[in-house]
Amino acid sequence: MNKLKKTAYFIIILSCIMIFSSCQNNTIKNVSTEIELDEENGGGTGILAENNAVDFYFYYPENFFIQRNDAMIVVYINDDEVLQIDKQEPGSEEYFSVMTKPNLSATVFGLPPGRYETIEKYWANYALPSYEEIFQDIKIESETDLIIGSDKDISARKYTYTCSLSGMKFKISEIIFFKKQQVYDLIYTATEKKYETYKNVLSTAADTFKFK
Repeated sequence: MNKLKKTAYFIIILSCIMIFSSCQNNTIKNVSTEIELDEENGGGTGILAENNAVDFYFYYPENFFIQRNDAMIVVYINDDEVLQIDKQEPGSEEYFSVMTKPNLSATVFGLPPGRYETIEKYWANYALPSYEEIFQDIKIESETDLIIGSDKDISARKYTYTCSLSGMKFKISEIIFFKKQQVYDLIYTATEKKYETYKNVLSTAADTFKFK
């Protein structure tokens, strides 16, 4: 994949390193497809996100929509100020037109045996170097340990950072946690201008996340 097509791919889904492990089929019973969200998560209705390819589920605000629902789950919102990039492949007449919308992605993939014993090591030696190959001007704003999940039983670490891609400035918050030999990632991405407006999608997913 050439560099420009790679850039287009990452803008579309606005998350990084799409290497997934196969997950066992999982089904859930007696779980509501909708819940009432508290005021800290924006209020309103939460919609269930889950499928048989992953071993978890969570809820997202009702004003978001499912874009992808398989080994990777992506929800997005139809913001009025959708930004568009038109890029031309150097040396050709081919153009790529890509739109960006505030979104949240949930991913899971296997960790190499014996590597990245901690979230900090995974971030410093794998995630961040991978992002630096894609984005420009990455600046870490905060790193925080936290407990997430509907049962408040998942130890995680949250990274918030800004970065640029094709001249656009983004702000991203990423919550990372481990289970056995797998890494789970909740990534909220928006332009800097829209970050505060829709950040409740991440808190909602984190607060309602549950393993099956």
